[in-house]
Amino acid sequence: MAKILFITPRFLQNASGGAEKLAFDYVNILSQSHTVTVCTTAAKNYVTWKNEFKTGFTEENQYKVIRFSVEKTRNIHRMNQILDRCLKAGDTVSMKDQMSFIKEQGPYSPDLIEYVKNHQSQYDLVILIGYLYYPIVLSVPLLKIPFVIVPTFHDEPPFRLPIYKQTYQNHYLYSFNAPEELQVYESYTRQKVKNYFLIGTYVDEPLLTEKQTISHHSIENFQLLTIGRIEPAKGYPELFKDYHDWKQLNHRYDVSLKCLGSVFSMDVSKEKDILFPGFVSEENKTIEIQKSYLLLNPSAYESFSISIMESWLQEKPVLVNGKSSVMRGHCLRSQGGLYYSDKVSFQRMLDYLLDHQSIANQLGKNGRKYVLTNFTKPVIKTKLNQMVNMLLG
Repeated sequence: MAKILFITPRFLQNASGGAEKLAFDYVNILSQSHTVTVCTTAAKNYVTWKNEFKTGFTEENQYKVIRFSVEKTRNIHRMNQILDRCLKAGDTVSMKDQMSFIKEQGPYSPDLIEYVKNHQSQYDLVILIGYLYYPIVLSVPLLKIPFVIVPTFHDEPPFRLPIYKQTYQNHYLYSFNAPEELQVYESYTRQKVKNYFLIGTYVDEPLLTEKQTISHHSIENFQLLTIGRIEPAKGYPELFKDYHDWKQLNHRYDVSLKCLGSVFSMDVSKEKDILFPGFVSEENKTIEIQKSYLLLNPSAYESFSISIMESWLQEKPVLVNGKSSVMRGHCLRSQGGLYYSDKVSFQRMLDYLLDHQSIANQLGKNGRKYVLTNFTKPVIKTKLNQMVNMLLG
């Protein structure tokens, strides 16, 4: 039984982020056979990093959680100003400016870093979730014991800052969520990873009541669905514009768009056929997926995409932003959905799926097989334990 320390910016169940779900899943799986401690912050909300949990040690299920105070809340506007200055400076950017960005992005918790520095010898292995945030960037150079990084790499602007080279050295061990995430890493770092794992996370089978059964009856009103944080970085402004332009061309009154999730840092569309019910429970999310004809994911920056897996489990086809190589790869391997790259291809792919219900139904069935083969809890549990055994062997 190994002593494993997880380092993650925030840790909570049913968080809206995929990295947070992955962390929660991994902790619960590994705590069944190992002694697990989670080193994290007292923050719930990643936008502000406001302290909402009690700091200190807590016992949760079969593992321990140590929460540290965040010393400053995040100012998104100031953070973006600093990032723009850093990116404009290119390779000549100062370490001072980069550290200003890292601290402003947060969650800024020096006590967490101090704990890692002074107590790492109590553990056999460290698993770090993410690459972008302060706790990860500052922890990695301090580690003298075996560790693996689950980076959730995105092809995003901060990735190019020189300071992140300390979280992506080719002799580090990584666990990638998809082959395309590995390709993003190797493309932008211009180096080959020597050792890595491909794991991802699992998606639970939806708990359907007797009235909620997976069916493919003829649909008279087509609900398109998105799931997750509604913000500019997730591609929503472009989606609303593309959807509006498509509606202007087609004049279809039998199609609506529903966006599940909380809205951050943007104004939402005022069109009457675009609905924003906000954050919903897991049960209601399952119901909304079941009511929908297909799932849309407009994000160009994804390292896995829980939402398309959840939709495939209910045999719903997906239409995703092809600029996300990860989601494009999922669609190609599964034959479970289509992807678009611009306004015209969005319109044509959406038209095709709406006009060919039998093909759309088959895509959904293909997607379900893909998830059941690759992303169930037993599959992920086996891969995780193999990883730990190899690292400690």
